[in-house]
Amino acid sequence: AIVFHGDHDQTVHPRNGEQVVAAVLRSRAQTGASTACRPIVEQGVSAHGRRYTRSTHRSDTGQPLAEHWLVHGAGHAWSGGQAAGSYTDVQGPDASREMLRFFREQTRPQDG
Repeated sequence: AIVFHGDHDQTVHPRNGEQVVAAVLRSRAQTGASTACRPIVEQGVSAHGRRYTRSTHRSDTGQPLAEHWLVHGAGHAWSGGQAAGSYTDVQGPDASREMLRFFREQTRPQDG
């Protein structure tokens, strides 16, 4: 799971993003899957100046499990979207690019 959420979102409370990540990790733990205990937390600034905090959760083997991007100063909008679009934040990190990166890092079980 990868979640982007603006910390100034007045429509959906930012806590919802945290709860999604927690549910994913809880679900993996209940199935006996390997989960990491502590996230790696990074602070950053997008190419257009919006600050963010990214928390990455990986399995014991390094497999990406979940990422939570808290975009500082952003409201209810698509992070990194085009200015011509509705509900977009051109200043934010490019959510589309980061989602593609995240899903490309996933491994599929081998057919056996």
